[in-house]
Amino acid sequence: MEEKKDSKSKIIIIVLIIVIILLIGGGVTAFVLFNNSNANKQQPVESSTGTTVSEEKEKNPLILDYDNGAVALDENGLERQIEEMRKNSEGNVSLEYRNEAVSDDGKHFICYLANSDLNTEDMFIAIFRDQQLDSQMYLSGLLRPGTAINEFDSEIQLETGEYTAVAMFTTVGDDHETMTSQIAVELKLIVH
Repeated sequence: MEEKKDSKSKIIIIVLIIVIILLIGGGVTAFVLFNNSNANKQQPVESSTGTTVSEEKEKNPLILDYDNGAVALDENGLERQIEEMRKNSEGNVSLEYRNEAVSDDGKHFICYLANSDLNTEDMFIAIFRDQQLDSQMYLSGLLRPGTAINEFDSEIQLETGEYTAVAMFTTVGDDHETMTSQIAVELKLIVH
């Protein structure tokens, strides 16, 4: 019986150490990304082919760039991270969002849509006005794990009222062109 307790204690300690290392790594990554964001805006970024990302985007408009409006997520509680790590196995996507977005003018919405820091791939988020995914209201740039969108400007003007929209979370591979998963969630739009 005592051996089982020691074994469980060792497992808990190992998991806690891993989580602490991940938190520290996430903080360092956020610091580096924040400090490099201004340098990236000032100089054209060269790709592996020797052309700039903007030149490649002109050739292929489907290539996404990172979203400049994305913000780093708040550090999550230790218990939540441990629980999420248990739930998420290789290949699963963790969603982090609020299911409503609010606007005073029907164009600019305050929201919370994130690429959880528990994910391993970049993602982009598209918001559609209808269930058929015909009327796109917004398309983000790429979001690194641990970044979020807190606001967006809709391509469609909405009148005062409440609307049901669809937020499509799409993860992409390292090449930023290959979609690896897509998850659609309902998003309530409230215009005051």
